[in-house]
Amino acid sequence: MRKPELPDVDAVAAKVHEAWMESKQAQGVTSRLSEAGEELMVPYEQLSEAAKEFDRTMVRVVYEAISEAAEAA
Repeated sequence: MRKPELPDVDAVAAKVHEAWMESKQAQGVTSRLSEAGEELMVPYEQLSEAAKEFDRTMVRVVYEAISEAAEAA
């Protein structure tokens, strides 16, 4: 089976981060610090590369699961 075409990891990571922030804000959360002390409740573009990489990793894990599921089908 052909590997599915998936959107750019960084573009999806930005959307994941946006959805995470919206979820937190709906819960009344206005600030969230990383273990390193970085404020995470900011637009994706303002995050450090380390914080962006966390979101990218999540997307890559999901993409790998999609690829494996497609191969098994």
